[in-house]
Amino acid sequence: MGEAKTLLVLLDGHGIIHRSYHAMREQPLTVRHTGEVITAVYGFANTLLSVLQELKPSHVIVAMDKGRLTFRHRLDPNY
Repeated sequence: MGEAKTLLVLLDGHGIIHRSYHAMREQPLTVRHTGEVITAVYGFANTLLSVLQELKPSHVIVAMDKGRLTFRHRLDPNY
């Protein structure tokens, strides 16, 4: 038997969320009874599941920005 393949996938969580949200800006997905927009959550989950199914990684890391200001905000106030 061969050795198990090791494959690490690193995802930019906020990048995926941002892209998903803006990709469907014209017709956002919403929860029917509350009207809450779930486009970003749906897009993130869909992307993650696609990566898992297609690449079948042994490890996955999702990097997210901190929930507060970072050095990026000092470099660019529009961040």
